[in-house]
Amino acid sequence: MGAWALPPNLHSEIGSGPLCPMGEHAIGSRDGRIPRYTDSHACVRCVSALTEGRLSLDVRRIHPRWQRRFLEYWSFVDITDHDECWEWRGARHQRNDTAIYSIPRHWSSTHQWGARRVGIWLSWGDIGRLPIVNLCGNHNCVNPLHSRIRGVPHFYNGLRFDAIELDSKAAKLIDDTGEFLAITRLRDPRRFATFQEINARWMDERLEPIDEEDLQERLQQGAAGSRGDPA
Repeated sequence: MGAWALPPNLHSEIGSGPLCPMGEHAIGSRDGRIPRYTDSHACVRCVSALTEGRLSLDVRRIHPRWQRRFLEYWSFVDITDHDECWEWRGARHQRNDTAIYSIPRHWSSTHQWGARRVGIWLSWGDIGRLPIVNLCGNHNCVNPLHSRIRGVPHFYNGLRFDAIELDSKAAKLIDDTGEFLAITRLRDPRRFATFQEINARWMDERLEPIDEEDLQERLQQGAAGSRGDPA
């Protein structure tokens, strides 16, 4: 996607569009449509959340349609402290070596997007095609605090990390994505093989702390409980 210039009357008109990644924004939608700005295609509620400085890295707050994408994406990110760069370990463009992630969007025929932009959609919210400014100068970084979105006023500043609590959210996300990868390897080897094709070394590193025998036992217990089997 090429650069998109902000129009002088940005966000002056609201239409409807498909659901965004944030599950709570679907509340009240009976037809699977939500309010979106007609120019940027951004979710109206996501823009409001960004303005108020609300960031989410919790898969439980993600709409079920987006949860697999959410976990898959963050599985390829080297998640560290809030003030450090989060390096992208996923796919890269063959021609210019830029960090990319494939995901369909309703306003475009392309499925290939910059990894930083996708990270914004899955953390700050669905900002559509609003321009993004990289703050750290590291073009391989997808830390959501290292970007600003043009056209939207940001309530937080670089010193409000205590309010955002990114470190605790990031630690939980590491656990969630590690378990996602382990479950995928157990239950969907073909899909896991595609992850290995992208970066097998990173997959091994992410899965090293996971006890798959314990995970398998917990999954079996959960399945038995859901069937009403005796403990």
